[in-house]
Amino acid sequence: MPKIFIVTVLIIFINSCAENKEIGISSTSINIGTNSTFDIITWNIENFPKQDEITVNYLTELIDMMNVDIVAMQEIGDEYYFNQLVAQLNGWSGFRTNGSYGLAFIYKSELVINRIEEIQSLDNYNLTRTPLLMEVEWGGEIIYIINNHYKCCGNGTIEDEYDDEEYRRLQSCILTKTYIDSNLDGENVILVGDLNDELSDPDSANVFINFINDSDNYLFVDEKIAYGSSSNWSYPSWPSHLDHILITNELFDEFENEGSSVQTIRLEEYLDNGWSDYDKYISDHRPVGLSLKFYP
Repeated sequence: MPKIFIVTVLIIFINSCAENKEIGISSTSINIGTNSTFDIITWNIENFPKQDEITVNYLTELIDMMNVDIVAMQEIGDEYYFNQLVAQLNGWSGFRTNGSYGLAFIYKSELVINRIEEIQSLDNYNLTRTPLLMEVEWGGEIIYIINNHYKCCGNGTIEDEYDDEEYRRLQSCILTKTYIDSNLDGENVILVGDLNDELSDPDSANVFINFINDSDNYLFVDEKIAYGSSSNWSYPSWPSHLDHILITNELFDEFENEGSSVQTIRLEEYLDNGWSDYDKYISDHRPVGLSLKFYP
């Protein structure tokens, strides 16, 4: 038998074994969401898909188990595997932007979605990725969700320079807040994403300072996570808490209702081999989830 044929057969066999690997999830339910709450998670799925079909199979199981309404995703670079993920999720639909670090929404098909579109007025160098807007109806309410992925990296100092990473994130926040104030005033707005910086930085180095200083109108619902134990931070490899959820004051009362909650979802605890499998097959970020109870 020719050597080239033997090598080809071996490669096909190895690939087949990898694609059909039985995924190791040690639970049948995670139950983040409930039928009486509006449930959304933000999730940077690093270089999706890290391991092709294996990643897709893990995500199919985990998303079904979490029982949420909407998953806002970042780093969704591959259209083919994204469409495969949506197809494998029974009762779900999806939308993805183009690009190697695309933004995406996966959502329950029963939801009434009025529109999903990129915010063209925020197609700006500082934002890196054009934010993705969803307008959804839930429980008689109109909710606007803005999915973001801000520039990464930097030295922890905001320098007034065109290409300084912290400066770009600061400008991203200023531009995003101006957009919300000008276009969505009085609306239920939830801003989510991998914002690539920490809420706990001192004011002089805090890229979120314009939101933080306008506490009458904006609230980072994950603030207690950011100031809490590092075991609950969304980016454990550093460790740091980089994935955030911001709401406007139209949702403050709902967030205070019993039944509302916010949490970093430690999905690695549901995998047979813990963080090693999670990091290998899924992502280096954990998702952060918000549940809102609109009526007490």
